[in-house]
Amino acid sequence: MYADAIIILGKHMPGGNPDAEALERAKAGARLWIEGRAPAVIPCGGKRGDEPVGEADWLASELMRLGVPPTVIHPERGSINTEQNLVFAKRMMDGWGGGSAIVVTGAAHMPRALAVCASIGLRASGWPVAVGDGGRIKAHIAEWMGWIEWKLGWQRAGRPAWFGRIAAFAHRITGS
Repeated sequence: MYADAIIILGKHMPGGNPDAEALERAKAGARLWIEGRAPAVIPCGGKRGDEPVGEADWLASELMRLGVPPTVIHPERGSINTEQNLVFAKRMMDGWGGGSAIVVTGAAHMPRALAVCASIGLRASGWPVAVGDGGRIKAHIAEWMGWIEWKLGWQRAGRPAWFGRIAAFAHRITGS
């Protein structure tokens, strides 16, 4: 599988603390670039209120730490949800004539990510990363909430991810 770019979808980092899945996304993106699967890497995700650094910038720094040169890393810093990640990354690719991508994200998130790619005309294949056993149920619940938000058009409208915020709040309260 070869493409014009590797798109690494952002992962919310409450308080600026990336989780294991965010790190796995960065590792997978670096591995794919090192293997020569695409000439460019687009880490996605803007800075949210509780993050000291934006998702794309954290991913970019992690990619460089893993051996990807900064000249091939093109951070997409304007997005706050999956649809925006992909729409804005596609716009960047359109600017240099790229039409295909390998999308790196969590396994539970991959079906929706590829559905968004199809809806915006981006030829994409997926490279899912595993979520630890402890987070699998939460990941699937959060993903179903994301599907609902996307189908309602909330992500296109740039509305806050309310279902995701509710899940994060419940996680903070229960600690599970």
